[in-house]
Amino acid sequence: MVTGTSHTMISIKLNEQEFHDIFNKYYVALCLFANQYTENQETSADIVQDSFAKLWQIREDFFYLHQVKAFLYTAVRNKALNELEHSKVVYEYAKNVIEKKKDSFFHDAIIEKETYRIVSEAIDKLPNQMKSIMRLALEGKKNAEIANRLNISTETVHTLKKIAYKKLREYLKGYYYLLFFFV
Repeated sequence: MVTGTSHTMISIKLNEQEFHDIFNKYYVALCLFANQYTENQETSADIVQDSFAKLWQIREDFFYLHQVKAFLYTAVRNKALNELEHSKVVYEYAKNVIEKKKDSFFHDAIIEKETYRIVSEAIDKLPNQMKSIMRLALEGKKNAEIANRLNISTETVHTLKKIAYKKLREYLKGYYYLLFFFV
């Protein structure tokens, strides 16, 4: 593990066995250290493994064993802080999406209620029989059901609905863009 001359600068070169020894010695402690930041064992283990992978890539850059330990703790801390920052960004994004959906739901509910009010007012302007037919049609009733309920023929329902639609288009022409866009 230790190579060099009698000079004060002694370089170390981690071979596989020495790397495994360091891994075995520090892995659990580093996971616990990372977990203090992330509070998630899986994330902490990933961070530590990434740090060891980086150590393996730069294993020839160290002169002293204590530098390896310092590198590992610093790498784990930095990766954990990056993970926290990333999690914060993800959380803020999710929170913003939820807020927008709340606003959208509120907006859609207002438009739905207002549209219903406008259409109801227009239907109220129709003659009584047409008004009854259109109210039942809005409830989802078929022409035959409407005819049965109002004791009129299906053809009469069909004809009166056609006339009612024409009158409603006239009543609602000022709102047509709104109804077309939102309904």
